[in-house]
Amino acid sequence: MKPRFVVACCALMLSLALPLTAQNLKCFILTPPDQILPGVKQIAIAEFTVTANFSEDDSPTEKGKKGLDKILSTVGKISDAEKNKGRFSDSGRKLSDAMLSMLIENDRGVRDLGSGFLGLGKKKEGRSFQNGAITNVFSVVERAQFQRVVDELQLGQTGIVNEATASQVGKLLGVDAMIIGNISVSVEDRWLKEQREEKNKGKFQIDCEKLVANVTASIRIVKVETGQVIGSKDDRQKIEKKKCQGDWGDLPTPEAAVEECLGKAAQNLVNYFAPRFELEKFEFAKLEGEEFKRANEAAKKALEDYDINTAYLQYASIVENDSYNDAALFNLGVLYEVVGSYKPAKEKYDLAFNLKSKEDKYRDAIKRAGKQVEFWNELNALGLALTEYQFTVSQEEMAAASRSRIETKGPRATRHEIKAAPDAGSATVARVPGEIELELIEAKGNWFKVKLPDGKEGYLPQELGKVIK
Repeated sequence: MKPRFVVACCALMLSLALPLTAQNLKCFILTPPDQILPGVKQIAIAEFTVTANFSEDDSPTEKGKKGLDKILSTVGKISDAEKNKGRFSDSGRKLSDAMLSMLIENDRGVRDLGSGFLGLGKKKEGRSFQNGAITNVFSVVERAQFQRVVDELQLGQTGIVNEATASQVGKLLGVDAMIIGNISVSVEDRWLKEQREEKNKGKFQIDCEKLVANVTASIRIVKVETGQVIGSKDDRQKIEKKKCQGDWGDLPTPEAAVEECLGKAAQNLVNYFAPRFELEKFEFAKLEGEEFKRANEAAKKALEDYDINTAYLQYASIVENDSYNDAALFNLGVLYEVVGSYKPAKEKYDLAFNLKSKEDKYRDAIKRAGKQVEFWNELNALGLALTEYQFTVSQEEMAAASRSRIETKGPRATRHEIKAAPDAGSATVARVPGEIELELIEAKGNWFKVKLPDGKEGYLPQELGKVIK
């Protein structure tokens, strides 16, 4: 199985335009399963054993039949009873096939985000920050290949694989683990009376049909080499549908209701041992202090534009000037986590927690990143790895981001002379308008030494500018 890149979609939850508010970021990230299967690369899923039960009531129209109609109805019921004996017997194959289909998806869990009225007009939003993250981490055996081995071994009349034969079948297939299991299906189609009341009619009863489908599925994951069960999972799904006299639409067929249950069960069972993408909400920490307002707002604006490098630069510049700023350290950890660099993310979270241990958000982030580190250690052992993301920040950019800025005074139509030296009689380097921001290199006497957008440097009288934070 060759690793493929997948788009891990991110969508920003824009904060209100208030100073120093925290920014939220929603991203699809690869989420570890409940049970990691160390050393398992190839998997085969057997057809599950099935026990099924179906019962139904006579409809009100059937109950009212007489004479020949009643006789014909009785004959029909006898015929239906014979058919119902084998009803839902294919549920074992359907569940295993659904699980197989999910295991070969490389971006399982990623979905289109709704936009527009009622979610219509869907579009893919966000950016990919986790190159190399995939969900199809296992090679799976196709149904036809599996069936050939089962037929070759002549496993009784049913051909069902159990714990006693799982290792034998798995070795012939060349897999590391076999997934076996069983399903219980129960469907009831009942008729009942419901009490209604209307102003003109008063109280009265109407006929309602109620369909209830229950599916219980259990799987066991058997290590082929040892025959040991290395994982097990149960899942229960229930669907209730009701249609009363006068209601619009039709009830689903019993088969459709069971298939819906099987689909939900398959998803939960696969989630137990295989990774999936989930839409996670990452909340950045709120920065305290007016001196960080400019950097914080620049970081927020960068995140709105999905420019994580600039966001990283702004938070890193804060740490450069204030190495014990827990919020800025935490936010750097969030950015590392978003791109899948979980070890440095955990390191930043640890530093933030050591500075402010009462912050639950920091504690939760440490646990989350730690679980991801463990998960990726297992995936690395299987030959899968994220492409390391490099935040590109130069020393010059860091120095520039760490410096204060000034805003020129006066309206935009005003032009202020930037001098070559801190002397009114020196040459004019440039003429700049009011209400623009310039990088402050240093304050010297009554002058600001500034850097212009085109890289030129010069001096502005302090009375013509103000320092902004």
